[in-house]
Amino acid sequence: MNTVPNYAVVLQHAVPAADNYDLPRQDKSIPPMAALLAEFHSSMSITGLRYFKGNMDRFLVFGLLLRTSLSQPDRRGTISVHSAAMSLGRPFETVRRHICALIDRRVCQRTRSGVTLSDAFWDRADNWQQLRYAHDCFVRLIADAVAKGAIPVGAAPPARHPRLALSDGICAAIDLFLALVDANRPLCAEPLDLAIFSVVLHANHQALTADRSFGGFGGSISLLPRHAIRVAQIARALSTPDTTVRRRLAPRSVEGGPYRRTANGLLVSTECLRRCGQPSEENNAKHGSIRLIIQRAVAAGLSLRDPTNSYCDGRPPSPRID
Repeated sequence: MNTVPNYAVVLQHAVPAADNYDLPRQDKSIPPMAALLAEFHSSMSITGLRYFKGNMDRFLVFGLLLRTSLSQPDRRGTISVHSAAMSLGRPFETVRRHICALIDRRVCQRTRSGVTLSDAFWDRADNWQQLRYAHDCFVRLIADAVAKGAIPVGAAPPARHPRLALSDGICAAIDLFLALVDANRPLCAEPLDLAIFSVVLHANHQALTADRSFGGFGGSISLLPRHAIRVAQIARALSTPDTTVRRRLAPRSVEGGPYRRTANGLLVSTECLRRCGQPSEENNAKHGSIRLIIQRAVAAGLSLRDPTNSYCDGRPPSPRID
């Protein structure tokens, strides 16, 4: 099975094309796998940041606690604060503070062996609905990637179950979300910056796709200013203050950065992505870890011949950035 690469590697081979607006040359289209990764990461980020009121670090800590809890029978897996900080690459005091806040909200609880999600969290039906959504977002990514030929079907290994169980799908979604944060650090050192980038890329692609559908284009067309997204739209989608998004974007919207400013808003810049997407031993290792996430999901019951069989509530709608 091929790897699911990071944004930089996906985009580095795209062909530049001139547009009609005297902007720096942009790629003719956004490669399918880059668009699917952006859709998945945007979906997870939008939902998580809405739940945690724009606090990305708290969402990451929660995601690790969720993944750890599900790693043991009866959802009783635990982790120490120190191990959580090491796993996330965040300062100990930052992780401790967020865990204390999650305890105050009755999202997690301390035990003698470490921290785990609380009984109060598991008892809430609305929390289970959000977890089913995360599961279905992962299945949607795989189903669409298979349909577009980005993930070959091949000979699937024997599966333990006839379909992907909810707990396995949640674990896969969290693992992939955290792996994308790690694999894209050369592009976006901070997780919130990656969430912003994913939303911009996703919105650009949605506008580009709408152009093709409306105009009846079968081939690729250039990213143009009308495909751009405004800062206010990004801030609303990520439940993050407008001033915070502007501050994060300012140093990254200059020449050589990942964005191109237009009168209509922001477009992704693939020139930057090519430079940071060069093959390396470190990148290969990170891409390998992402490939293993998919292989584990397949072994757990996700059929690449019919991924849609593993949906819990059906295909989730693609997030609209407006």
